[in-house]
Amino acid sequence: MRLLRCALVMGWATLLVGTAASAAPERVIYALILANNIGTEPRQAPLRYADDDGARYYELLSPRAKETVLLSVLDAETQALRPGLAARTAPPTRASLQQALGRLNALMAEDKARGDIPVLYFIFTGHGQRGAAGEGAVSLLDGAFTRTDLYNQVLAPSQASLVHLIVDACDSYFFVHSRGALPMAPARMEAVRERLATRELARYPHVGAVLSTSREQESHEWSAIRSGVFSHQVLSALAGAADVNADGRVEYSELQAFIAAANQGVDDVRGRLEVSIQPPALDRAAPLVDLSHRTGLGFLLLAPGLEGRVWVEDARGIRVAELNKERERSLVLGLPPGRGYFLRAPGREAPFQLARAGAVVDARSLTWREQSFAARGALEDTFRDKLFSVPFGPHFYEGYMASLGESPVAPEQQADLTP
Repeated sequence: MRLLRCALVMGWATLLVGTAASAAPERVIYALILANNIGTEPRQAPLRYADDDGARYYELLSPRAKETVLLSVLDAETQALRPGLAARTAPPTRASLQQALGRLNALMAEDKARGDIPVLYFIFTGHGQRGAAGEGAVSLLDGAFTRTDLYNQVLAPSQASLVHLIVDACDSYFFVHSRGALPMAPARMEAVRERLATRELARYPHVGAVLSTSREQESHEWSAIRSGVFSHQVLSALAGAADVNADGRVEYSELQAFIAAANQGVDDVRGRLEVSIQPPALDRAAPLVDLSHRTGLGFLLLAPGLEGRVWVEDARGIRVAELNKERERSLVLGLPPGRGYFLRAPGREAPFQLARAGAVVDARSLTWREQSFAARGALEDTFRDKLFSVPFGPHFYEGYMASLGESPVAPEQQADLTP
């Protein structure tokens, strides 16, 4: 049994860490993250955890990326949890954004000249709103950044071969899309429609969009995890929890099904997410993440046999990934190395360490102990009891994709464990 376990772990390590670079073009990762707790409208109360979500995206993507930029003003508690991160941030203003875009576009142009494939994550967490003309916007410190700004200043001049656009904000759908009734006089409505139609995602087939709302809808934060609910689910998926076929990649369809499973049990309408996820038209199978690509992460192996709702917290008490695992499913979570973690389930926990990049820990080797936590109110109870209450794996994924009439990812891939 021990030899089999070692072989399994070594097989997964080989699959995930990868081999020497081949002659194929290399995907070069960049991330530009804007996280702003402050809204531009007086009616918008300050958020508590948009900066925390931005910091979590930064920590997860930095080991994979050539360059990661975080534009945020971290509050005192976030700075205390992440010493030194504030010194690597800039404020989320138009000037900071333009400076970051200019630098990243220059680097990506150099990548393309070498024959490589630059990939950009453009991520926003914070306040959003829909204006009188039906155009969506998100809040920077010095004002609204509109849908027109997004297309004119980010997407149109981008040198990225592939863009993953992730937005966690109220009314985020209208920050990217123009669908919906326009509250204005009929005489002006057609002219505005024509102007907005020049800013459509269909004109940018290399761009995929992951949006926290599919209609005019509020986004939610959850104090127990110091995070927005949508961002927590996306971050869990990007850590590998949504990898349904165990190939080390998380595609858009896997993310969509993972979020559907995570929210299926939520019966409180205040906490129910209706998201919009659209893969890039140029390659609908493009991965949001590829853990087999060279990466600076460590790995936690969750082999068949472990089942139910589990989550991973680091030594700071930050919940970094969560899922409800089908028993027969195997998966690997990619986590930032150099810190201690706890694998937790209701009522129990198991500590482990990821000492270095490429380290692999098999959850079956961990020692479990009793652990308890307290509840905090009605909506907190809903999130604690109902989020991730439905197991996610091949059974759920295949049924979900069939219900959409969409093609699933390739069948489950296993590492070659032969001697």
